[in-house]
Amino acid sequence: MAKVLIVGDSQAQGRIGPGYFAEKKLQAAGHTVRRVANHGKGPIDYVNTPTLWSAYTQAVSSFRPDVIILIYGSNDFGSRLSGALTRMKNAFPQPVWMSGPPQYPDPDRQALARTIRTTNEQVFGARWIDAYPFTPLSIPRDSPMRAHFPGEGGRPWGEAIANTVMRSLPGAGTHADEPVPDGGGGGAALGPPEGAGRLALAAAGAIGTLGLLWWLLRRPVRRNRHRR
Repeated sequence: MAKVLIVGDSQAQGRIGPGYFAEKKLQAAGHTVRRVANHGKGPIDYVNTPTLWSAYTQAVSSFRPDVIILIYGSNDFGSRLSGALTRMKNAFPQPVWMSGPPQYPDPDRQALARTIRTTNEQVFGARWIDAYPFTPLSIPRDSPMRAHFPGEGGRPWGEAIANTVMRSLPGAGTHADEPVPDGGGGGAALGPPEGAGRLALAAAGAIGTLGLLWWLLRRPVRRNRHRR
């Protein structure tokens, strides 16, 4: 079982929202989880505020997670965001995943979220988990601008994060039982399925054997022709 550290803003905080439901899903699968969350503080705040950066680095040093998950909304944006995300990603050798922001009912906030979403994906690549498929506008929010999810509203997003990350862990597949929709991000391909690999090896062996038999059968024929 793995140790998972969840770090973020209010989306990773409290007993509602994606951070909470990701924690519950991971714990139900037997993993150990710790959360570090600060309301209203995005990645730029984390890397430029000594107390926040210390909270992040000390949590990693003391907890020693196998994997780190960052969950952020849209508190931080702009040209400095990419550098802040890169620093959080590269500060430790553990794999770092990123998810967010969600969809926002407010058009202006949604436009801002799209630019953040693009930056997040560029920095984290295959370890970026797209929140959009799991945060449709049909899910209630506490505010069009803030996009916090009361009640069970954050469960689809949080459980999608947990499922995607669990697929990357050693022995993956046992507990990550919910499919991730197309465009949901999450995980680089780790190679062909085991059965496909065995089939390819068997086929290669059969071809090699047939080639050897053909060569052996052809040798006497060539010698007889030379003797004639």
